[in-house]
Amino acid sequence: MGSNSFHLMIAREQDGSLQILHKEKAQVQLAQGLSPEGYLSDEAIGRGLECLRNFGQRFSGLCETQVRLVATHTLRVARNRDKFLKAALTVIPYPIEVISGHEEARLIYSGIAQSQVLAKHNLIIDIGGGSTEVVIGEKNQPVMLSSLRCGCVSYNERFFSDGQLSLSAFRAAQTAADKQFSSLSKEYFDGRWDLVLGSSGSVKAICEALLESFGDETVTLARLKELKLKLVQAGHVDALQFANIDRKRMTLVPAGLAILISFFRRLAIEQLEPTPAALREGVLYELAQIDQSQDIRHRTVESIANLYHVDTKHGARVRNTAMALFDSVADSWQIRPFARLLSYAASLHEIGIHINSRAYHKHGAYIIANSDLPGFSQDLQQDLAMLIGNQCKKPQFDNINALPDGRREVLVKLLCLLRLAVLVNLGRVARSLRLSCAVLDTNELAVIPEQSARVDLLLKDLKREKKHLGQLGLILRLDSELPSPADED
Repeated sequence: MGSNSFHLMIAREQDGSLQILHKEKAQVQLAQGLSPEGYLSDEAIGRGLECLRNFGQRFSGLCETQVRLVATHTLRVARNRDKFLKAALTVIPYPIEVISGHEEARLIYSGIAQSQVLAKHNLIIDIGGGSTEVVIGEKNQPVMLSSLRCGCVSYNERFFSDGQLSLSAFRAAQTAADKQFSSLSKEYFDGRWDLVLGSSGSVKAICEALLESFGDETVTLARLKELKLKLVQAGHVDALQFANIDRKRMTLVPAGLAILISFFRRLAIEQLEPTPAALREGVLYELAQIDQSQDIRHRTVESIANLYHVDTKHGARVRNTAMALFDSVADSWQIRPFARLLSYAASLHEIGIHINSRAYHKHGAYIIANSDLPGFSQDLQQDLAMLIGNQCKKPQFDNINALPDGRREVLVKLLCLLRLAVLVNLGRVARSLRLSCAVLDTNELAVIPEQSARVDLLLKDLKREKKHLGQLGLILRLDSELPSPADED
């Protein structure tokens, strides 16, 4: 229950991960009804209660439901919040937790850490309606938590209430935000961030405006200043036209922009990336008591494998074969950083069999491409779908060749290793056929199967692979095609 929006999320715990069933947001604008003396108006209280009443109808009939209601800045500071809290119990039969700014910051970081891979040194900025939470973290652990009293709703009321967009209004808002930094410790001003992330609706709206103005969502101080000038030139918030920002959110963009510019200037931020996760994800994972120490992507792979009843023993055999081949060529091919991607693809290669065993590779690619995979970036998810969708039979040459050159080259090499690992394990026996590889050139690989009575079919399969991979620019040299030591002499 934020100062601007109330969010409802319904999820179920599925094999150690959360499956989101329903999301809903309502712009209650609670902070707009907070007087300078700190009292919530009856109108704001009414809007909040009506929203809770509507949200309650979404889950009141569910069985075995755990419910947690969390409120942030506006109810933290409202002097008459008890009036709201007591009235809320008559509308929805669950107590409301009014959390501290530090607890809000901790839950925001937890929600982001559950949803994507973080770097060694991270800075997280969440611009809310009444406050902005700023967190320093080391990988998945927050180490510094702060909450500043500057928010897009409160600053809109203070500096842009008449809708006029002037340089003087922006300067006043930035100056007010600058004063908030006096409460931060010196660690926030080091500027040594491996990753800076921005969450919340304000950051998302600013990124939408940058995308429409510049063609991408890259957030830098220079671009934020250009966007500010564009808003000033428009003159009034009613004159702003951004296709993907709704009118209610549009009125808050100037205030959010002023706050973000202040953060960029004072904390020596070079670039910021948006993240969709925030407080609500942190609350959900703690409510479900899901282990937060486990690697996010590993947990996601295990969860989706269980969901689609993957044969994990066979997946492990294919993975072990693929990684053994990988280790023999990774350094020569300079693909060592992509070990996990190949491991994930091998573990999940049969995920589509749950739908249909014919063309299971295509079903698997569709599942991966269209699932919510916490911890996976969009590119990583697409690459995983590409590998699974091309693990056998005739590759999708057009789709692979359409990839950018560097990415295509890596994926073709990983695809080669995955396809060989799948072939070696087609018999689904406890002991795989053994296959060794050696790099002959940048795009040339020697493939040598073990001597075995079972190798005849494998050789036929390898000759077929030689043809398919050759069309992707990767040459396979089979044992019989390699020069003998006598020939070399």
